[in-house]
Amino acid sequence: MIKKDLLFLSALILVGVSDWLTTVLGVTFCGASETNPLMAGLVGSNMVAFSVVKLFAVVATGFAFYKAVGISVNLNWMPAKRFLDVSYLATFLLLTGVVVNNVSVIL
Repeated sequence: MIKKDLLFLSALILVGVSDWLTTVLGVTFCGASETNPLMAGLVGSNMVAFSVVKLFAVVATGFAFYKAVGISVNLNWMPAKRFLDVSYLATFLLLTGVVVNNVSVIL
C-alpha cells in the first residue's frame, strides 16, 4: 500500500518539475515570459540560477508537506489535519493550473 505522505511528496514534486520544465520550454522556444516577478529577473539573466532556485523551491515544498503529514499522524487534532489536507490540495491544484497554462502557451 502506498503511504499518503509519499504520494503527496511525489505528486507535488512531479507537478513542480512539470512547471519548471514547461516554463523553461516556453521561455526558451516560444517567447513566453515568467509572470512571477521574483523569478522573472532570473529567467532573463541566468536560466541555470532560475532552474536551481525553482527546483529547490519545489523539493523544499514537497518535503515540507511530507514532514507535516508525518507530524499530523502523531498529532490527533482534526483541525490541523484538515488544514494540512486543504493546503496540500490548494497547492496541488494551483500548480496544476500553472502547468496547464504553460502547456497552452507552448502549444
